[in-house]
Amino acid sequence: MNRKIRTKLITIAAWVGIIVIAYATLTRVGFVYAIYFKLAPLLMGPEMRTYAHFEHVLAFALLGALFAYAYPHRLLLVCCVVLGGAVLLELAQTMTPDRHGTMVDALEKMAGGAAGILVARTAQRLRSAKDKPSRD
Repeated sequence: MNRKIRTKLITIAAWVGIIVIAYATLTRVGFVYAIYFKLAPLLMGPEMRTYAHFEHVLAFALLGALFAYAYPHRLLLVCCVVLGGAVLLELAQTMTPDRHGTMVDALEKMAGGAAGILVARTAQRLRSAKDKPSRD
């Protein structure tokens, strides 16, 4: 696949990802429970609280990786969108009637986002080092 097209698709996926996460974060809590009850049997029935922690980290790790690939030369932008987005979504969640934002949730999301960014940046560096001709 053409590199330009791949980058465009990753960029679209990153922005769609943040929209989906924002919707899941700010929608009624019943939506989140419905997803949990559908996935729990596939994940060997984790406790809801354990599932929520895992989901926070995993969703933002994926988001961080997508943004890092979408904007490889704009690390500050990527960190602001992913890490700042985690904080802003938790703050916005405190304004919804049936949800509550917590510092622990924000930290989990930020840790996942940072891990995703770090993994993607490391993979990008390894790929660029591999692509450079050696001077043997």
